[in-house]
Amino acid sequence: MSITKRIGKSGRASYLVRVEPFPSRTLRTREDAERVESVLKRRKALGELWEAPPETFGEAIDGTLARLRTTGSPSKSWMSLNELAAKAWAPLRANRVPALRRAQIEDMTQARAAAHPKSAKNELEFLKRVLREAKARGQRIDPAIFEIPPVKHKARRAWALTVTQLYEFASWFPESASRMILLAGMVGSRQSVWFNLTDELLDLKAGTMTIPASLAKSGREHRIYFNELEQELMREQLLARAPGTSIVFPTPEGKTWTANRLRDRAWVPAIEAAVKHDPERRPGGESVFEGFTFHMLRHTAGSLMALSGFDPAAAAERLEHNDGGALFLRTYRHLYEGEKRMNARRLESLVRQELHESGTENGEVARGGLNQADSEDGRYWARTSDPQLVELVLSQLS
Repeated sequence: MSITKRIGKSGRASYLVRVEPFPSRTLRTREDAERVESVLKRRKALGELWEAPPETFGEAIDGTLARLRTTGSPSKSWMSLNELAAKAWAPLRANRVPALRRAQIEDMTQARAAAHPKSAKNELEFLKRVLREAKARGQRIDPAIFEIPPVKHKARRAWALTVTQLYEFASWFPESASRMILLAGMVGSRQSVWFNLTDELLDLKAGTMTIPASLAKSGREHRIYFNELEQELMREQLLARAPGTSIVFPTPEGKTWTANRLRDRAWVPAIEAAVKHDPERRPGGESVFEGFTFHMLRHTAGSLMALSGFDPAAAAERLEHNDGGALFLRTYRHLYEGEKRMNARRLESLVRQELHESGTENGEVARGGLNQADSEDGRYWARTSDPQLVELVLSQLS
């Protein structure tokens, strides 16, 4: 055990503290070194009974976030999710970690879950992670906190916009973001791709957009092929964006969008305006734009691809799925009301054609009230042995 004074190249002194079996630490002042040495000696003497000096919950949160940033290669979206979860516990930051109690945390979680269950689920998981790390560093934790049951969250049902609705929605965004909404609703790439897309990732002569491995969920580079309309929107965007930036979809100031910035400055105002002016909304009824999220633009793109005749495997590849179309068909493929009507009419056409081909020119009708002037469909079904079935089918075909 010792404290060793060291003089650096700059002439400043530092103090190295060694207390086995703990890692050595370097401090700037002797007072700090002596304080740390005293803590480490006490920790060694008490063993498992040792408790660290209490720290605030804010210090514990900041320490966890710092370790997340420096451990491995966390994605921007992962860090953003954790930082957002940390903000939910801002009212408790000044509290000492040992003073935190289950009742207080559980009440806050339940209140949050009533309006935002998914966020509450993530926030509780983050809090437990912070406290587990604090416990490993010697903080005393109320064990009942870890027994708080996870928040039950049912995945939100997604839906897709029609082409008209997509353009109506995009019209409520500022010009700096409106084309991003349109392209996201046709191409289907994830939010992080649009936020971080730069000039070198576009080749409008070849009509392609390259998603680098750092932005691709699969971790492999991916290429999107544009149609002429998508190329046209991209060219318009490059001319309309803020000058002096290589970001394809920057903010009006030329900065990179973040999820929070887009939500506060553009998304929420656009949703409110679209709901208010929705021409398809009935008085007192819901609007298709209520609760619509950026991720649902992927659902919109997938559904429009399917409606246009995309092969499921090709649509899945465009969405960066590598399962050949299973997830696309199960989750991202939504049927439009007009599409349902069109397919019902196709079935009617098939039935009528079959009836026409199977009917006889001079066949007799086997039920009262049906004469030669009735439809050929009716003459065919009238030959069945069940009069009630005949009545039912003819009523549906009429």
